[in-house]
Amino acid sequence: MSKRFIIKDNNPLIVDDIPKLIRQIGIPVGIGVLFNNLFQIVDTFYAGAISKEALAALALSFPIYFIIIGLASGLGTGTSALIGNALGAGKRDDAVLVVAQGLSLTVLLSLITAGAGLAISPRLFEILGASGAAVAYNMSYISPIFLGATFFNLVFMFHAALAAQGDTRPFRNFLILGFLLNIVLDPWFIYGGFGVPALGIAGVGLATAMIQGFGAIYLGVTAWRSDLFRHFRARMITPNPTQILSIAKQGLPPALDLSTVSVGTFVVTYFVSRFGTEAVAAFGIASRLDQLFWLPLIGLEVATLVLIAQNNGARRYDRMWQVFNTALRYGMVLMIAGGFIIFLFAHELIDIFTDDSAIISTGVAYLRISVLAAWSKPLGFIGFAALRGIKRPLLPMAISMTRMIFLPAAVLTVVIVWLGARLEIIWWTIMWITIGTGLVAWYAVRKLMPRPSSSD
Repeated sequence: MSKRFIIKDNNPLIVDDIPKLIRQIGIPVGIGVLFNNLFQIVDTFYAGAISKEALAALALSFPIYFIIIGLASGLGTGTSALIGNALGAGKRDDAVLVVAQGLSLTVLLSLITAGAGLAISPRLFEILGASGAAVAYNMSYISPIFLGATFFNLVFMFHAALAAQGDTRPFRNFLILGFLLNIVLDPWFIYGGFGVPALGIAGVGLATAMIQGFGAIYLGVTAWRSDLFRHFRARMITPNPTQILSIAKQGLPPALDLSTVSVGTFVVTYFVSRFGTEAVAAFGIASRLDQLFWLPLIGLEVATLVLIAQNNGARRYDRMWQVFNTALRYGMVLMIAGGFIIFLFAHELIDIFTDDSAIISTGVAYLRISVLAAWSKPLGFIGFAALRGIKRPLLPMAISMTRMIFLPAAVLTVVIVWLGARLEIIWWTIMWITIGTGLVAWYAVRKLMPRPSSSD
């Protein structure tokens, strides 16, 4: 394949001021993901208005729902790393081919995910403690989301193509508009009206799928108009085994990595469910609020990945280290400040969603213990992004699987099942595991990321 080369010094991502670039790329993502989590909170709010069972349905469905998000975001992350390295090296045609092949791969995997998800979800709900009518109730929420899996994947793939060029504003715009649409669509579909029947909890899932469909169209049109797609040719989308293998090598580890969040939440929910429906509902509310708290790290993670990938392609290793250290400082300041606020106002935050005293007290305990690990969260987020940016995606996946699945399953089996510890021990276990694995990620970057030579 012929290669068009761009003049690397005209690429602002490898020459401009790094703190400015981190803010330019990261802030739109952070704002967008803030509204995405507010989107989830809107779902939680309306589910709470339906019933306690609806709240539990969202909590039980979250691990399954995150399988879709994990696959979509992971493939987008890996693809963005490849695009960034190609653009940093001045190989624009290679970058365009990665985008085209990524679109082919993501549609295929979306269809497989939807079919498998619909088939195995009932059994997963049963493992989590649902039975009979409760399984059907939970499936009514998750089924529209699985049917819209292709939309989720296309949103993240188009975002990857734009973010690799340093443009994260369209993704922000979609997430803000999606949140506003959700405020309207959730109650409309739940209670019915204007020709729409009352769908209950199924309406929440349908609203989510429809909004993702809108996002796929909006981001697709925006990406098509970007500079990168000017070199796109229809023949590039024909599956190329070599290119697909390259994308899979970089994209599937992050996808599996993020899917471990789903499996890990499934594991924790399994142990939490031993303490009753109130405990599961509290965990569902508090975990969503916890995610809201560390949202700024998502923006820093994307900025770190994009900038390290581009500068790795350009072999500007001194800038890579400046990106890593600057993002890490920003992240720690934000997490410590945010953790302090969450600790003080934990009760008021949980109280927004329920007046059940048992749910409130359990959720408050979770939040106040979780924020004690706030300072260590940037070590994982920024560390993983740096490793993916230098095309070392397997190590973040291994660390994440250990943090989310293996350690919680082993430790909680001992302390909860064998020793009969109280519910709060689950929160303390998660907190200490978060700190330990964050330090491991930081150490891995120190050892593996290239350093500038003395002649640089």
